[in-house]
Amino acid sequence: MSEPVIETLKSATDQHYRKQLYALLQVTKAINSNFSSSDLFTIYQYILEKQLGFTRFAYCNTFDGIWRWPVCVDAEFEVGKIKPEEDLEGFTEMTFLYKSENTRLSYFNIVIPVQHKNRALAYLLIGAQELDEIREARMHDLEFVQTISNVITVAIENKRLFKDNVEQEMFKREMEMAREVQSMLIPSSLPLDEHYDFSAFYQPKRQIGGDYYDFIRINDDEVVFCVADVSGKGVAAALLMANFQAYLRANVKPADDLEKIIRVLNDHVARSAKGEKFITLFIARYNHATRKLQYINAGHNPPLLCSTRGVEELGTGTTGLGMLEKLYRLESAELEILPGSMLVCYTDGLVEQENEGGVDFGMEQLENFIKDNMSLTSTQFNQKLVSHLGSFKGSVAFVDDIALLTGRFF
Repeated sequence: MSEPVIETLKSATDQHYRKQLYALLQVTKAINSNFSSSDLFTIYQYILEKQLGFTRFAYCNTFDGIWRWPVCVDAEFEVGKIKPEEDLEGFTEMTFLYKSENTRLSYFNIVIPVQHKNRALAYLLIGAQELDEIREARMHDLEFVQTISNVITVAIENKRLFKDNVEQEMFKREMEMAREVQSMLIPSSLPLDEHYDFSAFYQPKRQIGGDYYDFIRINDDEVVFCVADVSGKGVAAALLMANFQAYLRANVKPADDLEKIIRVLNDHVARSAKGEKFITLFIARYNHATRKLQYINAGHNPPLLCSTRGVEELGTGTTGLGMLEKLYRLESAELEILPGSMLVCYTDGLVEQENEGGVDFGMEQLENFIKDNMSLTSTQFNQKLVSHLGSFKGSVAFVDDIALLTGRFF
C-alpha cells in the first residue's frame, strides 16, 4: 500500500476519532450545564443519526418500572409491539440479531443494553433499511455508541435520582413543619390543682397523626375536654383533624350545651370530609362546683371511669361525626364524679395494639390496669401504662396512632 493511501487512511481515521471526541465533549458539556433530559435525548439522537449515519434506531429507558421510548427514528410503529421487560431482559451485552427468534425484534439488527449493578436501565436497538449499513458499521463505531448510550443513560438516571432526593427532602421538611404545627395545636400543659389532675400522652404512628385531645376552660367552674380520632392515615387525615380542632375551639361557648356543639361539629365534618372520612369523638363538660360531668360519645372508644362505684364505660352518644349529614339519634349522659375517681380517655390504637402472638391489648387488660394503678398521679399512670404497653407489644410496631388523656378528680 502506497504512502499517500496510508496517509489518507490515517487522516480519515483521525478525523473520525476527532468527531467522536467532539461528540463526547458536547454531551459532557451539556450534562455539566444541567441540560434537561429532553435536550440530552435530542443531542443523543443527533449523534446517532447525523454524525454516525444510523437511519433506524430506538432507545428505551425505565422510570418507576415503566418503560418509555424517548428516542425513536423510523421505528415508531415497531416499538409499540416490543415489551422491554420480556423481549430485552435477556440481553446483557451488545448482541447482533441476524436471525432473531423473537418476531417483535425482527425490525432491528443490534441490541445494546445499558446496565448498572445487574439492573437494566436502558436499551438501544439499531436497525437498517439496508443490511450493508450494519456491515459497514465498524466495531469502534458501535463501541462509541455503547459509550455514549451509557453516558446519556447514567446522566438521565442521576437527574432522576437527584430530583427524587430533592422531593424526598422537601417532603421530609414539610412533614417536620406539619408535625410542629400539629404539636402547637395540642395543649402544651394540662391542669393540676385542687379540683383535678390531667395528663396526656400522644404517639403518632408516622410523623404526623390523626388523633387529637384537648382541654378548654370555659368559665371559672367549668371545663370541656375531649379525645378524637379521624378515620384513615396520612397528611389528609392530619389536616382534617387540625381543621376540626380549630373549629371545635371556635364553637365551644359557655352558653351552648354539648348536643348543640356536636350537631355543629357534625355539619362541619360532613362538609369538610365530603363523606370520605369521619371523626370519632368523646367530649365532656365538667363542673367542679357541682361535680357533674355531662358527656357525648360520638362513635369513639368508650372512656373508662374508675371509682368506688367500680369501672364504668362512657358510651352514650351518637354515630361518628361526618358519617351522616344529619344526626338523627343523639343522646347525652350526666353523672356525678366521686372524689378519687380516675377517667381514662384513649384512642383505638391503644386497645388494638397487638403483641408478637397477634393478641390485642384489649379493654379487659386496660380495665385491670386502671384498677391496679388508680392511686397514681395522672402523669405516673400514663407513663406506667405506656411502659406496660411497650413490654406487651415487644418488637411489634405500633399499629396506629395512640392518644391518651387521663384525669384524676379530687
